[in-house]
Amino acid sequence: MHGTSFQQEILERLSRLSSIYKVGGTVRDAQLGVPSKDVDAVMALNHEDICEILIQWGYTPHTLGSKFRTVSLFQGTDRLDIVSFSGELASDALRRDFTINALYQDVQTGVIKDPLNGLRDLRERRLRACGIASDRFQEDPLRVLRLVRFAVHYELDIEKETWQAAVDYVPQLARVSLERVTVELGKILILEEVDHALELLDRLGYFQFYIPELARLKGLAQNRYHTKDAWEHTRHVVMNTPPQIMLRLAALFHDLGKWETASRECYARGTVRQENNSYYLNEFKLTGRNMEPWINKTVEIHGGRLDNHPDIVMVKHIKVIMAIPKKLFEWVPEGKRHFLQHEKESARLTKEIFPRFRWNMVLPGGSSGERDVDYLVGHHMLGTLTFMNELRGEFDQRKVSQKSRRFAWEVGWNGQTFDSKRVENLLGLWQADFLGGKQMSDDDFKRLKWIQNEIRDACLYITLREKTLDWGFFARFAREKGLEREKFGRFKEMVRKTLMMDPKLTLNNRDLLEREYRSFVQIPPQER
Repeated sequence: MHGTSFQQEILERLSRLSSIYKVGGTVRDAQLGVPSKDVDAVMALNHEDICEILIQWGYTPHTLGSKFRTVSLFQGTDRLDIVSFSGELASDALRRDFTINALYQDVQTGVIKDPLNGLRDLRERRLRACGIASDRFQEDPLRVLRLVRFAVHYELDIEKETWQAAVDYVPQLARVSLERVTVELGKILILEEVDHALELLDRLGYFQFYIPELARLKGLAQNRYHTKDAWEHTRHVVMNTPPQIMLRLAALFHDLGKWETASRECYARGTVRQENNSYYLNEFKLTGRNMEPWINKTVEIHGGRLDNHPDIVMVKHIKVIMAIPKKLFEWVPEGKRHFLQHEKESARLTKEIFPRFRWNMVLPGGSSGERDVDYLVGHHMLGTLTFMNELRGEFDQRKVSQKSRRFAWEVGWNGQTFDSKRVENLLGLWQADFLGGKQMSDDDFKRLKWIQNEIRDACLYITLREKTLDWGFFARFAREKGLEREKFGRFKEMVRKTLMMDPKLTLNNRDLLEREYRSFVQIPPQER
């Protein structure tokens, strides 16, 4: 008999009183030789009688669910769910989702009851709805997502009528609670064959309805370094991450901003003007950093004109010119394809998508988990941008060590402790992105691994160094300078970072502290 001793004992005692069957996943998985943690059962007694019997035996039953009230028992990590039914297995089977889940095993005899030929479907690797498929999805549209999960996890072909009904009922997922949808999507995203799951969700039209920011990546051509469009690349990045919900979700969203920022290389010339806190050049709105110094100057801009917002030019380089030439705008011949600042746009879109779900239910850390995903998305280019020269083959051990320490510190330090796991998450996403359909050689990958190992060494160094710092001498020095409370804390953080960047420096070095203090007092108060 499958199940823990706790589950077996309850079922055996109940079977002496009335017909009771194990049903669904526990029976299905037993046929496949897979252990099942939780056990579901149906019993031909009404709900109240089942509860009363269990209470008399000294158990504490819980009633869960509204449509089908479930009696749930818990002991440690063991769980047993029991639902009352009429005693007619054929009618009970028709309220279940798929035939492979409409398998019953008599608790007393161990005999399998199979009213809808679920065993045959299981043998033939077929996923089929119980009875009329459209009725099953009408009863609970969440079954559309369960269809994807079961088909991928158990490597099943979806029966034609069942598939078409699922396609028809995708819009009805809008009436399912966000909590239930999120939990099911979370299970899908950590599947081993997640790429197949994403393909099925796409074919169902799920993304078009609920995450159109992903759907519009299909067919979006990338630059010459990529062999796949933005959607195919995204799928490969998700597939290349370990089955952890945080990394999978960050991978799914990491390139959302590419549609918004897709551009073609161009030159634009004219006089920069400011209107309503925005910057313009001729008919174009300009986006870029530090534009204020260029106001009212005649300039040439080298940047990218957005594909989907052609009135916007993203500034890459800007320089003053003596006079405005005849050609105010021109494309760069065989110019590059740009996605400038796409990671920041991806992070913005990620924040917009979060409220459509309840990801804090499935992410480690709850709401802080959402912030971690947002951070990963917004910084997924940090490694490539920081180590661009090294990825191209430049080798300077001293520079790499310095960059690695700075990278590890800026990513891992949260203001109180150093979190090496956060660094490792970003490294995992960076590697997955690097492998996601880009043109590269074995040497490219070797260089990436070398850099990432340097960063891991830096994490170890920072972790050990942070634990051994003695702040006694520093505290006396800070008091001499009259630093207290917030100023004391900000100065301490400044010194801490300096120490992490250079292993040769020590905290009891007064010359070092004097230099740091001089730099500290020169920082404007609002920037300290």
